Order: sequence, then structure tokens, then C-alpha cells
Amino acid sequence: MNIAPIACALLALASVGNAAPRDIVVLKNGDRITGTFVSVRGNNLSLHTDAAGNLTIPIGQISAMSVAEPVSVVVLNGPALHGLLTLDPSGSWELTDDDGAPHAISPASVVAILPAERYESLVDHTAGPWQDWTGTANLGYSIQRGNQQTHTLSSSVDMRRERPATPIFAPHWRTNVHLTMLLSNAMEAATSIGSNTISTSVRQDILFAPGTFVFGIVQFDHVGTEGLSLRQTYGGGSGFDVALQTRGTLSVFGGLTLVRESFSPTVDQIPPTDASEPAPTNSGQQTAQLLIGEKIRFQLTPRVRLDHTANAYPNVTIVGQYHLDTRTAIDVKLTNRFSLNTAIIDLYLSNPAPGSERNNFSLTTGIAATF
Repeated sequence: MNIAPIACALLALASVGNAAPRDIVVLKNGDRITGTFVSVRGNNLSLHTDAAGNLTIPIGQISAMSVAEPVSVVVLNGPALHGLLTLDPSGSWELTDDDGAPHAISPASVVAILPAERYESLVDHTAGPWQDWTGTANLGYSIQRGNQQTHTLSSSVDMRRERPATPIFAPHWRTNVHLTMLLSNAMEAATSIGSNTISTSVRQDILFAPGTFVFGIVQFDHVGTEGLSLRQTYGGGSGFDVALQTRGTLSVFGGLTLVRESFSPTVDQIPPTDASEPAPTNSGQQTAQLLIGEKIRFQLTPRVRLDHTANAYPNVTIVGQYHLDTRTAIDVKLTNRFSLNTAIIDLYLSNPAPGSERNNFSLTTGIAATF
């Protein structure tokens, strides 16, 4: 009998066994889970297992734990600690540093725990202004033929970038970029009617503590149905991020803005002119307005996500005037990169140009790409 193949197979199995993860979690009910330690965030431990994939385990359900590889513990108001990690029965973390000295760490002081290699890669990471962006881009197009020939293009982009690239570092920067574009043209009896909406904003956040941030915002809007030629918004304020269990986040924020609005005159507003008279100009106003907003991102199922934003701008210079922006979207995942996106967008202005509509309501659907 040729035992060489059998010996090789046994050696291969032994090597696989030695390379297998040896991070062990013991639950209070007596169950033992073996896997690869991923992180500790808040009150949850993330562990990767071959059989069940990524698991999220509440710390309160763990009676003991040991991690085979060195970790980095990010604590409040202090430098990160490095070494081998265990969880004792009392619920305190025990860290043994490179010199063999033990350190007891209170769970209340822990911001995050990561594998040491992962932590170092985050600390040493550098990126250009165009790198490390995450978000979605949506594109939709529709054609209607009948009494009218209508073409409608809808597009939206939501992007976010954090520097450093993880919220375990405080303070840190978070940049939010949003673009909504709705371009529509209808042709009837040789008459062309266009209705265009373009809104873009950049919000820069500075996070000083978990869930707390201050921000500055710049926004530009054009809404044809409201007769709004251009709205420029500059301002800032503060806000809070609230975790919705493990399925999403809620952000609420408020502040003060300076708003400059210019309106396009309607045909009825433009008086007849001759060569000696100046051409009519757009009217405009500059006011101070409050900003009250919220943003929800919630995972309804593993494949379906709800996104909702609402912003209200009460005018403090001209009491009684205001404008509202809301967007609600359902995103259904098709592949890892692409999804089907349906959104309801409502833009309301209490003081549109004479002869224009106060409300701009749109229903869009299209394909969204995740990056």
C-alpha cells in the first residue's frame, strides 16, 4: 500500500487545522462559537464564522472570550492600547500588552476594538480627494407619446466620505454630497414646455464625540415650476446621529442659513419694451432662514432599504415664508452593485414667482449603482 498520498493528505489537513481561526466566544447559555474576530462596536461583537458567516453577538450574552491575534483597543480620552484580549466573567476586558503586563479595561470606556493590523491600516491610510467615497448614483429615463411628446430624465447622486476613514477616531470629518436632477420637456402643437429641477448640496460635518457633530452647508437650487431661477443657501449648525438598533441610522440637525433667491419673470410679468427701455430683470431677496432637518437610512430586509430626508426652512426675516424639501426612496437590491430605486420627491415654496406653482411633486424610478 502506498501511504505517501495518505500522509500528504493528513499533513494538509493538519496545516489547515493549524491555520483555522482560534478566536473563541463562550455564551452564557454554554454554547461555544469559534471564528475570526472582526470588531467590537458599542455593545456588539462581530465574529466571522465559516458555517454562518458574519455574526453580531451582544456583549451581554457572552460569558468569556479570547482572541488569538493582537488587537487594538480605542478608548475614550486616551491613546489606543495594544495586546492580547480576553473577556473575564465579570464583563471587563483584560488586555495583556507586549511586555506581558495586564490591563483591566472598563467596557464603558471602549470606543472600538479592532485587530491590530486593521487598526494600523486605518491609522496609516492616506487617500486623494477623489478616493474613499461611498454612495449611490441613480439614473432613470421615460418617454411618453400621445397628444404630447414628453421626455423625462431623472438622476440623483448621494456620496459620503469620512476622514479618517472610520468613526473610531474623534474628532473626524464627514463630507456629504447630494445631487437631484429632474429634466422634463413636453412638445404639443409645435409648442415646447420645459420643466427642470436641479438641487445640489455639500455638507461638511465635524464629529467631536460619538453621535454628535457640527456642520457647514452650501446648497444651490433651481426649480422651474416655482419660477425659482436660483436659490443660494449658506449656513451651519449642529446635529446628532442615533443608531436604530443594528438596521440603520437617524440623523437630526438644525441651524441657521443665509439664503439668496432670484425668480424668473413669467410672460405676463414682462411688459412690452422698445429699444430705449431696459430689459426686465429677475427679482430677488436675501433672507435669514432656520434649518431643521432629519435623515433616515433603514434596512427593512436584507435586500430592501428605506431612505428618507426632510428639510424645513422657516424664514426669520420675512415671517410666514418658508420652503420644504422631502425625499423618500425604496431601494431593492438586484446584485451587489445594482438595485432598483423608486423615489418620491416633494419641493414646496410658500412664495413662488407670480403665476408659478408652490408645489413641485415628482415620482421617479430607475437603476441605482452602489460604489
